[in-house]
Amino acid sequence: MTDDPKDSNQQDFNDDSGGGGNRPNFPGGGGGLGALLPLLLGLFKGKGILVLLVLVVGGYFLMGKGGGGCNLAEVAQSVFSQSGYSFNPAEFNKASVYEGLEDDNNKNPLPEAVSLLRFAPDRGDQGQQGSCVAWSCAYGAQTVLTAAATKQDPNQIRFSPSYLYNQIKLDGCQGSYLQRAMEAMSTNGGVPLSEYAYSDQDCDREPSSADKQKGKQNVIHGFSRLTSGDNINKISVRAIKEHLAKDAPVAIGMMVGQSFMQDMMGRELWQPSGMDASQVGMGGHAMCVIGYDDRKYGGAFQIMNSWGPQWGKNGVAWVRYGDFQNYVKEAYGIDPLPKRTEVANVPLECSIGLVSNDTKQYIRLRNAGSNNFQTIEPIKAGTRFKVEIKNETECYIYIFGSETDGSSYVLFPYTPKHYPYCGITGYRLFPKDQSLTADSIGTRDYIAIVVSKEALDYDQLNRTISSTPGASYADKVNQALRSMTIRSARFNNTSDGAIYFKVNANDNKAVASIVAFDKVP
Repeated sequence: MTDDPKDSNQQDFNDDSGGGGNRPNFPGGGGGLGALLPLLLGLFKGKGILVLLVLVVGGYFLMGKGGGGCNLAEVAQSVFSQSGYSFNPAEFNKASVYEGLEDDNNKNPLPEAVSLLRFAPDRGDQGQQGSCVAWSCAYGAQTVLTAAATKQDPNQIRFSPSYLYNQIKLDGCQGSYLQRAMEAMSTNGGVPLSEYAYSDQDCDREPSSADKQKGKQNVIHGFSRLTSGDNINKISVRAIKEHLAKDAPVAIGMMVGQSFMQDMMGRELWQPSGMDASQVGMGGHAMCVIGYDDRKYGGAFQIMNSWGPQWGKNGVAWVRYGDFQNYVKEAYGIDPLPKRTEVANVPLECSIGLVSNDTKQYIRLRNAGSNNFQTIEPIKAGTRFKVEIKNETECYIYIFGSETDGSSYVLFPYTPKHYPYCGITGYRLFPKDQSLTADSIGTRDYIAIVVSKEALDYDQLNRTISSTPGASYADKVNQALRSMTIRSARFNNTSDGAIYFKVNANDNKAVASIVAFDKVP
């Protein structure tokens, strides 16, 4: 594989927002204690503030009045741990990477605006507990996701923040990590607020085994981090839009400060100002993204908070795309749920093609019998191309290739960190930031595309392909997959030379398409 050219100025949105186009500077400190006090008063609303002020003022003077060994940003960050969201790059890096759709508005058009507000519960208030992670994930994202899929009243099914938070809290009830929340929702699901009441004074009550048994009925299918590839420092605006367009909300961890607190009472748009404009004295807060609008404020995300209806407009506000990318540290997409009206055993349906980097056209394929395809004409050595796959239904995608010695390698997932589940349907290119290149070794190469209803142990499958005897790579792949292949699959060529199949679900789970491409010097 060879790397694709990089565009250093590329971004996945048009930034004409005015307020968030430039990445802010990050000075080491400054601002004075007086600038920190209004922020704290806005955050804690008076309750418990005296103890916090004693700690902050003591720390401020002990560390040299904002100079020397400690600066105001460090003091604020310490105090902000009370608000509930802790950012740890190592935790974010644990999450699987979402494989986004091809960035082509003709093949993968996105609506100009999406709002899941109608599926959101009444805005709640986390009170004095640092449980914003649980509010954003359970009360926010899981409720919206379920209401969108089932069309139930979100206020009747809203999920309990305490059920989640009491499982994932850090020592001393000092907040939590979004990654922990997602893992817990994948394992222990959620229970309705009506069955597990919220209290901001109690985080020690662990859910009982009976509670967890109920919760497991509502486990999420899975989740992934919405970054530009494996770069944890760049949140993908397009990936978030792709989820929202499929009725899947997004949980985020964001740096906030004074302008996000009392300044936002009754306001619809957040505009960072004062120290917030330079990200001094800010702290973390988790929220739920429930919509976007490319036309509003030059392009902005709609965010649901957990500070009651008095914040923003009825607990909801807009953040411009530029500000979003500058201040959001983490974004987690939850896999969409099938709609209640959909049949459980939906068929697998996919189109597969090879796309030339130079012409952007398909390298035409013909059916060579059963699930075997080959190029109609040989391709020249040095030709660069990608595999394009369009999934019409949710599925797992795996791609394998043949080495020159006849063994097999895994092309996708690129690493164990990349998420093979494609719950967002549409066109994808593989590899995303690289290209396959026809080499000058031998006259024929193979790739195998495996589409499955269920997750596969692809490393073990790859080893089995390599160790299986066979006259060709195609024989080895089919032999390795024989126990899981849907044998009723029927393949067709499309008019532009791609592969198409649609198979009804049965006890088996996978469809393999094997492509041979002949090469000439």
